[in-house]
Amino acid sequence: MKKYLFSLGWMVVMSLHCYSQDAEIKNAQLLIDHGKIKSGIDMLQKATATYPEAAQLYYYLGQAQLLAGNQQAASASFDKGFGINPKEALNIAGQGQILLLAKKNAEAKVHFDQALKMGKKNIAVLQAIARAELSDKLMRKDAFTLLEKAKGINADNAHTHQLLGEYYALENNGGSAVSAYERAGEIDPKNGTPWYNIGLIYQRAKLIPMSEENLKKAIKADPEYALAHKELGELYYLKKDGANAVKHHKIYLDLTDSPEKDDMFKYAFYLFLAKDYTQANAEFKKLSDQPDVTSTTLKFYAQSLLKSGDLAESEKIFERYLNHSDTKPTADDYQNLGQLKEKQGKLAEAAVDYEKSLSLDPTQNDVFNTLIDYYFQKERNYSKAAQTCRWAIKSRKRPFSNDFFTLGRSNYFLHKYPQADSAFAKFIEHQPNIAIGYTWAARSKSVQDSLLTEGLAKPYYEKVIQIAEPDPDKYKHDLISAYQYMGSYFLIKQDNKTAKGYFEKVLALNPEDEKAKEAIKLINTPTGVPHKPKKK
Repeated sequence: MKKYLFSLGWMVVMSLHCYSQDAEIKNAQLLIDHGKIKSGIDMLQKATATYPEAAQLYYYLGQAQLLAGNQQAASASFDKGFGINPKEALNIAGQGQILLLAKKNAEAKVHFDQALKMGKKNIAVLQAIARAELSDKLMRKDAFTLLEKAKGINADNAHTHQLLGEYYALENNGGSAVSAYERAGEIDPKNGTPWYNIGLIYQRAKLIPMSEENLKKAIKADPEYALAHKELGELYYLKKDGANAVKHHKIYLDLTDSPEKDDMFKYAFYLFLAKDYTQANAEFKKLSDQPDVTSTTLKFYAQSLLKSGDLAESEKIFERYLNHSDTKPTADDYQNLGQLKEKQGKLAEAAVDYEKSLSLDPTQNDVFNTLIDYYFQKERNYSKAAQTCRWAIKSRKRPFSNDFFTLGRSNYFLHKYPQADSAFAKFIEHQPNIAIGYTWAARSKSVQDSLLTEGLAKPYYEKVIQIAEPDPDKYKHDLISAYQYMGSYFLIKQDNKTAKGYFEKVLALNPEDEKAKEAIKLINTPTGVPHKPKKK
């Protein structure tokens, strides 16, 4: 009787230990699902100390360590579990998994066969071997066979269907993968993993609404399922919904104790996308102070500072970005820096950056326009304006008519009249119905024929009159210039009647025009202007 009672007591103790171990494993898995990988590992390590003879705990600890990217620690855990109990098949499967990751497939297969021999009907063992084999394309079919066997033993094991879903996903069989995951979700309705994985499948297929729907299902099943919140943040980023991207990524960060390297950058970037520049700057500042700050972080930090109006600090960070060892400056970079300096009134420095931008990408029409306007209008550097116009004409797929117009005027002010003539001719070719082109062409010709003896400007001013007279209010200044020239031309040719007619037209537009008044007075004075003798 004493022997029986002792055996019964031992069985009760062992069953309680097994229950406690299972609870520890389940709770650790829940922590891992919630993004608390470090906490999950810590819980399993404490469990191994509490139950030092429970060899299976080392298998689950090793799996958590693999998830954390620590393959060496995982290998040590599997070996320790095997040392405690060489008959625990889970750790043998884990050792095979390590060998498989090292591309030692033949040695791994020996371990899998050994584990399978010891646990042919043990679903956990079948799942462990299958999980390992799924990582290798050559052994994937073997994994499927084991999972089908596990399903035959117990068709209502959620984890088996979860692993089957992974198999189908790896085989690019999305429909079967979704069905397997859905079955896992039906069996274990409080587990967010199946719905999360379905969300990923639809995301890869670019079916964003369906992806969003299933990621929300994952959160409904388990509100603290960290990775579902993270993926929802990514999904809302793709939808350009900054506010929701920030919301879900923040929840993920609050849940996880194992953020990935770029998770804090993503949070700052999503804040930037949401136009919360104040908070984005605070997060970017933390990242920029780190010794391993990335060039991408500095780039977006500079842009966020610019958007918030902190121009001086934005320029400093932009310079740090350009000088970062990983930065290969692009045309956009120099364009942005040029705009930043332009807003601060540093126009000359901005022009240098715009030129650097165009040297990398000479197809930027807006940058050419900005640079041409700066040199011609603001700086009145006609030599640089002409140079930039020629650069633009050569670079654009279709030169702008204004390129020729500004080139012509620049050459005019540089006293390069033949070059000005050529440019104005091109402008007129592009804009034959605009008076201003003929006006400037006429001005250039007038300088080259200052005594009006050849009448070089006459055909151009005649064209101005033809275009402008139907709308004198719009073309008033062009018409006045044309009428004055024509009046002067005919005055020199001693055709006073025609000359007077043109000067009267000047006065009709501008009664206070002194030159026209003086010319008419001269014409009306009999001794003032010699008249051509009348024919007999």
